[in-house]
Amino acid sequence: MRSAAVAGQFYYSNADKLNHLIEDFMSSLDVSSQKSKRPGAGIVPHAGYLFSGKCASYFYKLLKNQEFDSFIILGTNHSGLGSKISLSIEDFDSPLGIVESDILLIEKIIKSCESRKIEVSVSEQAHKYEHSIEVQLPFIGFVQKRFRIVPILVQGLDAKGIRAFGKVLADLVADEKKKILVIASSDFTHYGASYGFTPFLDNIKQNLYEIDGRAIDRILDSDLEGFMDIANKSTICGKIPIACCMEFCRNLGLKGEKLNYTTSGDISGDWRNCVGYASIAFFSNP
Repeated sequence: MRSAAVAGQFYYSNADKLNHLIEDFMSSLDVSSQKSKRPGAGIVPHAGYLFSGKCASYFYKLLKNQEFDSFIILGTNHSGLGSKISLSIEDFDSPLGIVESDILLIEKIIKSCESRKIEVSVSEQAHKYEHSIEVQLPFIGFVQKRFRIVPILVQGLDAKGIRAFGKVLADLVADEKKKILVIASSDFTHYGASYGFTPFLDNIKQNLYEIDGRAIDRILDSDLEGFMDIANKSTICGKIPIACCMEFCRNLGLKGEKLNYTTSGDISGDWRNCVGYASIAFFSNP
């Protein structure tokens, strides 16, 4: 079993405190305009809950009256370990209970990737300390009673690989009788000397909102090339998970809606080093 690596750091390790925190986030949010819709995918941040938890809650609150059997979580591979597509078959420990991996779906994804000559492997080492998937589990556990996950870390895919893997996921979900939701876990632009990214020195908040706003617009327009062009010139850490999610959605005709955007600077007041966060849901056309 994979032990929780960032419990007590990114979020409370105490289940009661964690539940109360997520409840506080969600109780203050109005998602009434989307509550009757069933999302097929989402993009959510993966920072510490103090900074990005409320933003993530905009998406997860949509799931409170929905039921899904499995969640395919596309995580950012911060360590660079493993292959271009690295899966885990271990169950994940979480303060809200053990989360089982969906072995049957994992095996199907591996087989499909191998048949299309997409680099794929099972790499527990790549997942061992990676937080981008782990921080999603308490949110899912808060809104879903029973579920399984397919933990996938993606990195280094070119446009051809992104399109191929997005098609793998779309074909899988279309063929399965299970109710499956795809989640891309990514923060947006990391600004400041600490991140080696200072393209502007004045009007930081306005400029950060603008650069991430352009990236989000490309996501909502299903413009993969436009999004990657912006992402490759900035510091969107999960650009590959986002791109794979975009291709998954394009194949299934899902359209994105921005639910929320904010930054760590809005929370801390520190604009010298700050990170953008977005919550985006994808729905079928009416």
